[in-house]
Amino acid sequence: MFFVSVITLIFVFISIYFFFRAEKLQRKLITQQRESSSTRKENKVLVESMTLVATREQEFAKERLKRLIAYAKANEHEQLLIHTELISPLINNYSIIFQECLKGKGRLKAISQKCFENQDSSAYKKFVAMLVTSNKQLKRYWSSDNLNGFLFLVEALLTFDGDYAHALATDQKSSCLS
Repeated sequence: MFFVSVITLIFVFISIYFFFRAEKLQRKLITQQRESSSTRKENKVLVESMTLVATREQEFAKERLKRLIAYAKANEHEQLLIHTELISPLINNYSIIFQECLKGKGRLKAISQKCFENQDSSAYKKFVAMLVTSNKQLKRYWSSDNLNGFLFLVEALLTFDGDYAHALATDQKSSCLS
Protein backbone atom coordinates (compact mmCIF):
# COMPACT_ATOMS: atom_id res chain seq x y z
CA MET A 1 0.00 0.00 0.00
CA PHE A 2 2.82 2.33 0.91
CA PHE A 3 4.52 1.53 -2.40
CA VAL A 4 1.34 2.36 -4.38
CA SER A 5 0.95 5.69 -2.54
CA VAL A 6 4.58 6.64 -3.25
CA ILE A 7 4.16 5.84 -6.95
CA THR A 8 0.89 7.78 -7.02
CA LEU A 9 2.55 10.74 -5.29
CA ILE A 10 5.48 10.67 -7.74
CA PHE A 11 3.03 10.47 -10.62
CA VAL A 12 1.10 13.49 -9.25
CA PHE A 13 4.30 15.57 -8.86
CA ILE A 14 5.50 14.65 -12.34
CA SER A 15 2.08 15.52 -13.75
CA ILE A 16 2.09 18.89 -11.99
CA TYR A 17 5.64 19.58 -13.23
CA PHE A 18 4.73 18.76 -16.82
CA PHE A 19 1.50 20.78 -16.54
CA PHE A 20 3.42 23.92 -15.54
CA ARG A 21 6.12 23.20 -18.13
CA ALA A 22 3.44 22.87 -20.83
CA GLU A 23 1.84 26.16 -19.73
CA LYS A 24 5.21 27.91 -19.94
CA LEU A 25 5.84 26.49 -23.41
CA GLN A 26 2.35 27.48 -24.52
CA ARG A 27 2.97 31.09 -23.42
CA LYS A 28 6.26 31.11 -25.33
CA LEU A 29 4.49 29.73 -28.38
CA ILE A 30 1.83 32.43 -28.24
CA THR A 31 4.54 35.09 -27.88
CA GLN A 32 6.41 33.67 -30.88
CA GLN A 33 3.21 33.62 -32.95
CA ARG A 34 2.58 37.29 -32.13
CA GLU A 35 6.15 38.21 -33.06
CA SER A 36 5.90 36.20 -36.27
CA SER A 37 2.66 37.94 -37.19
CA SER A 38 4.13 41.39 -36.55
CA THR A 39 7.24 40.48 -38.55
CA ARG A 40 5.09 39.37 -41.50
CA LYS A 41 3.21 42.67 -41.34
CA GLU A 42 6.47 44.63 -41.25
CA ASN A 43 7.84 42.61 -44.18
CA LYS A 44 4.68 43.27 -46.17
CA VAL A 45 5.00 47.00 -45.53
CA LEU A 46 8.69 46.92 -46.51
CA VAL A 47 7.94 45.02 -49.72
CA GLU A 48 5.22 47.51 -50.63
CA SER A 49 7.61 50.37 -49.87
CA MET A 50 10.36 48.88 -52.01
CA THR A 51 7.87 48.33 -54.84
CA LEU A 52 6.82 51.96 -54.59
CA VAL A 53 10.46 53.09 -54.60
CA ALA A 54 11.18 50.94 -57.65
CA THR A 55 8.16 52.32 -59.49
CA ARG A 56 9.09 55.93 -58.69
CA GLU A 57 12.70 55.38 -59.68
CA GLN A 58 11.50 53.85 -62.96
CA GLU A 59 9.41 56.94 -63.65
CA PHE A 60 12.40 59.20 -62.96
CA ALA A 61 14.69 57.08 -65.12
CA LYS A 62 12.18 57.06 -67.99
CA GLU A 63 11.88 60.84 -67.76
CA ARG A 64 15.66 61.22 -67.86
CA LEU A 65 15.79 58.88 -70.86
CA LYS A 66 13.18 61.00 -72.65
CA ARG A 67 15.22 64.14 -71.98
CA LEU A 68 18.37 62.41 -73.23
CA ILE A 69 16.57 61.36 -76.43
CA ALA A 70 15.21 64.86 -76.92
CA TYR A 71 18.72 66.29 -76.44
CA ALA A 72 20.17 63.81 -78.94
CA LYS A 73 17.48 64.59 -81.51
CA ALA A 74 17.82 68.33 -81.04
CA ASN A 75 21.59 68.17 -81.54
CA GLU A 76 21.39 65.45 -84.21
CA HIS A 77 23.72 63.27 -82.19
CA GLU A 78 23.43 59.85 -83.83
CA GLN A 79 25.70 57.96 -81.40
CA LEU A 80 23.68 59.20 -78.44
CA LEU A 81 20.46 58.09 -80.15
CA ILE A 82 21.93 54.64 -80.64
CA HIS A 83 23.01 54.63 -76.98
CA THR A 84 19.51 55.57 -75.79
CA GLU A 85 18.00 52.89 -78.00
CA LEU A 86 20.36 50.30 -76.48
CA ILE A 87 19.56 51.20 -72.87
CA SER A 88 15.80 51.72 -73.25
CA PRO A 89 14.82 48.09 -72.41
CA LEU A 90 16.84 48.36 -69.20
CA ILE A 91 15.09 51.60 -68.26
CA ASN A 92 11.61 50.47 -69.34
CA ASN A 93 11.89 47.38 -67.11
CA TYR A 94 13.58 49.19 -64.24
CA SER A 95 11.13 48.18 -61.51
CA ILE A 96 11.11 44.52 -62.57
CA ILE A 97 14.90 44.37 -62.52
CA PHE A 98 15.01 46.32 -59.25
CA GLN A 99 12.64 43.90 -57.53
CA GLU A 100 14.48 40.86 -58.86
CA CYS A 101 17.82 42.27 -57.67
CA LEU A 102 16.31 42.72 -54.20
CA LYS A 103 16.01 38.96 -53.96
CA GLY A 104 19.76 38.51 -53.96
CA LYS A 105 23.06 38.78 -55.72
CA GLY A 106 23.53 37.27 -59.16
CA ARG A 107 20.14 38.11 -60.62
CA LEU A 108 20.84 41.30 -62.56
CA LYS A 109 22.20 39.71 -65.72
CA ALA A 110 19.57 36.97 -65.94
CA ILE A 111 16.55 39.25 -65.52
CA SER A 112 18.11 41.89 -67.79
CA GLN A 113 18.58 39.29 -70.50
CA LYS A 114 14.91 38.32 -70.26
CA CYS A 115 13.80 41.95 -70.46
CA PHE A 116 16.02 42.69 -73.45
CA GLU A 117 14.99 39.56 -75.31
CA ASN A 118 11.32 40.48 -74.91
CA GLN A 119 12.05 43.48 -77.11
CA ASP A 120 14.55 42.01 -79.57
CA SER A 121 16.55 38.80 -79.60
CA SER A 122 19.83 40.57 -80.38
CA ALA A 123 19.27 43.60 -78.12
CA TYR A 124 20.90 41.98 -75.09
CA LYS A 125 24.03 41.06 -77.03
CA LYS A 126 24.32 44.61 -78.37
CA PHE A 127 23.84 46.03 -74.88
CA VAL A 128 26.50 43.77 -73.35
CA ALA A 129 28.86 44.57 -76.24
CA MET A 130 28.33 48.28 -75.54
CA LEU A 131 29.10 47.74 -71.85
CA VAL A 132 32.19 45.65 -72.56
CA THR A 133 33.62 48.32 -74.86
CA SER A 134 32.77 51.15 -72.46
CA ASN A 135 34.72 52.52 -69.53
CA LYS A 136 35.86 50.51 -66.50
CA GLN A 137 33.16 51.84 -64.19
CA LEU A 138 30.31 50.58 -66.34
CA LYS A 139 31.99 47.18 -66.63
CA ARG A 140 32.43 47.06 -62.85
CA TYR A 141 28.81 48.00 -62.20
CA TRP A 142 27.60 45.36 -64.65
CA SER A 143 29.91 42.65 -63.32
CA SER A 144 28.81 43.28 -59.71
CA ASP A 145 25.51 41.61 -60.72
CA ASN A 146 23.57 43.04 -57.76
CA LEU A 147 21.14 45.83 -56.88
CA ASN A 148 23.84 48.35 -56.01
CA GLY A 149 25.58 47.76 -59.33
CA PHE A 150 22.26 48.09 -61.16
CA LEU A 151 21.48 51.43 -59.51
CA PHE A 152 24.91 52.83 -60.33
CA LEU A 153 24.78 51.40 -63.86
CA VAL A 154 21.47 53.07 -64.64
CA GLU A 155 22.71 56.34 -63.19
CA ALA A 156 25.89 56.17 -65.24
CA LEU A 157 24.04 55.23 -68.43
CA LEU A 158 21.63 58.15 -68.06
CA THR A 159 24.27 60.72 -67.19
CA PHE A 160 25.40 62.77 -70.13
CA ASP A 161 28.41 64.86 -69.23
CA GLY A 162 31.41 66.27 -71.04
CA ASP A 163 33.52 63.14 -70.57
CA TYR A 164 30.81 60.94 -71.99
CA ALA A 165 30.21 63.29 -74.91
CA HIS A 166 33.95 63.21 -75.63
CA ALA A 167 33.97 59.38 -75.46
CA LEU A 168 31.04 59.17 -77.85
CA ALA A 169 32.71 61.58 -80.23
CA THR A 170 35.93 59.53 -80.27
CA ASP A 171 33.90 56.32 -80.75
CA GLN A 172 32.12 57.95 -83.67
CA LYS A 173 35.43 59.04 -85.23
CA SER A 174 36.96 55.59 -84.78
CA SER A 175 33.87 53.88 -86.19
CA CYS A 176 34.00 56.15 -89.24
CA LEU A 177 37.62 55.17 -89.83
CA SER A 178 36.94 51.45 -89.73
